[in-house]
Amino acid sequence: MKKIKQSHLIAASPAEVWRALTDPKLIAEWSGADAKFVLKVGAEYALWDGSFCGKIVEVAPNKKLVQTWQPDYWETEDSVVTFTLTPVGGKTRVDLLHTNVEASDYAGTREGWELYYLGAIKQMLEERAPNKKPVSAKLAKKTKAAKKPVAKKSTSIKSAQKKNSKTKSRR
Repeated sequence: MKKIKQSHLIAASPAEVWRALTDPKLIAEWSGADAKFVLKVGAEYALWDGSFCGKIVEVAPNKKLVQTWQPDYWETEDSVVTFTLTPVGGKTRVDLLHTNVEASDYAGTREGWELYYLGAIKQMLEERAPNKKPVSAKLAKKTKAAKKPVAKKSTSIKSAQKKNSKTKSRR
C-alpha cells in the first residue's frame, strides 16, 4: 500500500488548527458538509455527511491526532492518518502522514488532502486572521469558483465535497 506525506504551514496557532481538525462545527464550515466528531480515543467520527469514517486512535491536544480513515468506496480497512502540529514562529506546521492509501485512489486522495482538507483549513483560518486585509465578496467568490474541480471520475475528498455541494444546492 502507498503512503502520503505532506507538510502545510498555516498562519494560525496550534490551538486554532487543532480546533479546525476536531470541532464538528468548524469541520462543517471548512468542508461544507456535516461532521460528527467526538474527540476521544476509540470514538467513531464521520466527515462529509458520512462519506469518510473512522475511529480516533490517539489524541495529544494541539500536538497530534491519529485516526483511521475509511472512505465509503475503499476496500482498504487499515488506512491511518496522523496529523502532527508544530508551532513555527506564530504559525503552525501540520505534517500529515497517511498510510495504507488505496492504490486506485492515491492521486485523488493526495490532491484531496492538499486542496479540500488541509488546504481548506488553511484558507479558512488565514481568512480569519486579524491582520489580514478583507477580501471583497466578489473576489472571494471567484477564488472559490477557481478552486472547484472540473468534472472527473468520482474519487476522494474532492468527490465528497462535490457531492455535498450538489445536495445543498437542491435544498
